[in-house]
Amino acid sequence: MSEYTVSNKDSNAFLTYQRILPSFKDLILKQKSSISDYWAEEVDGFSYMLEAPPSIINSLRHHCYHITGELPYQYRSHHAYNSYKYKSKLELLNSLTTADLIVPEPKNLGGFGYEFDGKLFNKDTLKYYECAIALEKSGILDYLKNLNDPVVCEIGAGWGGFTYYLSKLVDNLKFIIVDLPETLMFSYIYLSDLFPGKNVRLFNYETSSLNDCDFLLIPNTEFNNYKESFDATINICSFQEMSSGQVKSYIEKVYNQKSNYIYSLNRNLNKNNDLLTDSVSNTISKFYKINELNLLNIPYTDVDVRNNNESKKIKLKNLVKKILMKTQDPQNYSYQHFFGKIN
Repeated sequence: MSEYTVSNKDSNAFLTYQRILPSFKDLILKQKSSISDYWAEEVDGFSYMLEAPPSIINSLRHHCYHITGELPYQYRSHHAYNSYKYKSKLELLNSLTTADLIVPEPKNLGGFGYEFDGKLFNKDTLKYYECAIALEKSGILDYLKNLNDPVVCEIGAGWGGFTYYLSKLVDNLKFIIVDLPETLMFSYIYLSDLFPGKNVRLFNYETSSLNDCDFLLIPNTEFNNYKESFDATINICSFQEMSSGQVKSYIEKVYNQKSNYIYSLNRNLNKNNDLLTDSVSNTISKFYKINELNLLNIPYTDVDVRNNNESKKIKLKNLVKKILMKTQDPQNYSYQHFFGKIN
């Protein structure tokens, strides 16, 4: 990305940012007291987004590390010696499916990654690929593709990475995105730039219905006021950060809105979150008939495929330990793919 492009005040991304900024400032001010202590500290880290110059907005992906932790620094040319791990992980994922489910990292807004066959891949990309495979194997992907006007609700979409990914796999897909206002601003700018022919709208500030747009962004505190139905719900790595009461509230809401399927990639329990007292899968099972998908023996965070076989031995040891000592299943603290179908 050239210096001129980065500093361009007339880019679509920066013009979108200037247009929506007053609404988001108002929304954030109104909802500031509703944020947990954990997320209050997190969002303070990117408060500069409320007074950002073009150089930040036009390289938005470089600032998404606040949400998923991925930095462009580790993908620079002097770190190319690590690229083989990512390529091996990509090949391992390829071995799980015969379908064409790869959507590389876009170069828009400072997209980054290691380049394989002219396409960019990073840890986020590989995570989304793994999630797409899980959706395929669960039948949810085909279910959405066979609908005339499919609608997905994504809870905790962050900067909109998987929203983009799935939109490239399913034609005419519409999204309801539920998140904190601070992260919704990332999604709004990112999706507007990646899909210039589609409409992104902020709930209540611009419209209250998905009929008026393709991506409807709903602040987390306003989700209960949304009354339209949707076909499937997705949560990637954010239920694990909530209280069990909050997870239950979300599951009950999507169930009442007639979401036929739900997909979760989360830690079932979280050692760093004392408020998650009931496992994610158990909460989902109160409303949906659920199944677990075992895809790999390593989490999405591990790009060293050599650990995939080693993890088999670790799982066996943990199972024996659980049986002999009657301890909590260590698997509960690992990332797990669950999908549920409405009862």
